[in-house]
Amino acid sequence: MRLPCDILERYLSDSEISPADYWNTIIALVAKAKVYPVLHGSAMFNIGINELMDAITSFILPPESVSNRLSAYLYKIEHDPKGHKRSFLKIIDGSLRLRDVVRINDSEKSIKIKNLKTIYQGREINFDEVGANDIAIVEDMEDFRIGDYLGVKPCLIQGLSHQHPALKSSVRPDKPEERSKVISALNTLWIEDPSLSFSINSYSDELEISLYGLTQKEIIQTLLEERFSVKVHFDEIKTIYKERPVKKVNKIIQIEVPPNPYWATIGLTLEPLPLGTGLQIESDISYGYLNHSFQNAVFEGIRMSCQSGLHGWEVTDLKVTFTQAEYYSPVSTPADFRQLTPYVFRLALQQSGVDILEPMLCFELQIPQEASSKAITDLQKMMSEIEDISCNNEWCHIKGKVPLNTSKDYASEVSSYTKGLGVFMVKPCGYQITKGGYSDNIRMNEKDKLLFMFQKSMSSK
Repeated sequence: MRLPCDILERYLSDSEISPADYWNTIIALVAKAKVYPVLHGSAMFNIGINELMDAITSFILPPESVSNRLSAYLYKIEHDPKGHKRSFLKIIDGSLRLRDVVRINDSEKSIKIKNLKTIYQGREINFDEVGANDIAIVEDMEDFRIGDYLGVKPCLIQGLSHQHPALKSSVRPDKPEERSKVISALNTLWIEDPSLSFSINSYSDELEISLYGLTQKEIIQTLLEERFSVKVHFDEIKTIYKERPVKKVNKIIQIEVPPNPYWATIGLTLEPLPLGTGLQIESDISYGYLNHSFQNAVFEGIRMSCQSGLHGWEVTDLKVTFTQAEYYSPVSTPADFRQLTPYVFRLALQQSGVDILEPMLCFELQIPQEASSKAITDLQKMMSEIEDISCNNEWCHIKGKVPLNTSKDYASEVSSYTKGLGVFMVKPCGYQITKGGYSDNIRMNEKDKLLFMFQKSMSSK
């Protein structure tokens, strides 16, 4: 804990620090997220509840309202037993009133508040107006999604971020005829928790769910069975890899040059970027020559193409520049540009080649001293990067990075060989070029005749 200089100087000089000065300093540090109070208790046995309530009122000071303009953040969605959607909003500033017409996410879309509740003394009650620092509950508002805001954008949204899942698995209902029921249930769960990502594979038609870990898989299985009365089983859990171009390349497909069936010329330049940068799209084409609708169609095609690279994984950490365009008026349409873009992108990616990126975990391993040799051997087998080892007479503490694919089950192994004494803690720390093997995902349709003709045309030049 880092205390302000005046408090430290008074402490070091043995000057008196009054309780008021001390606690005012602690409260200020908590407000700046520099210090975090830690309390112990048990809700089940009603232990520490009063202390928790005192801490909330002491350390978490309500922000002063800076304006009367509505600012509300939608942080939770749930469905009641009858299927009604219930949206929970934190009123950051201003107030939300019954029959108000408010805009969502500062867009043109607006909604009317037809019902309004708040929480008072542990009960939900109907209210005409909910003010700053309170919780508003709005029912049956289908347009709402978690993360939406009403009115002025809350400043807290700026710092919100979340890790993307690095594992995936196909899910199948025990009874094949319940597939549509599973899709409906997963969609409901996704509305309540947007981090639950699922999709239907366009090539295999399988239901695929992205996962953070094995525990989440078990939770999803339980929710599907208990809430939606449908039993499912998961296939093998696989690591989600990514792809990145190896080198800078440029590719052009010309209008009216066989086998191009589209009324468009598109040139794209692909170049790799540092790991973790993501996708960047730029255009060298003037909007005076090619208007927004045509260029947006190219951008859409690029984003769609990045969903599946040469090995079927997302293509990331690259810059794609739209470098050349030609069209014939009035026959050329945005659809021509949208449909041609994936072929240009694919050919450029094949010319560049790709690095396969694998998800990495930053780990901390604490084990008894006698188990340190086995632990280090295991970490080497898992192709980990050990950054620090510190040991005393009883314990060893090891830090480093390890590929997710090789360490998925290691926490249970540590518990086993240390008889429950060891702890293996991990957190995501980005992607890096894989050093070991990897698996392909479902690839782009290799039977695409037009792609084959483009490849043949390019190879003959």
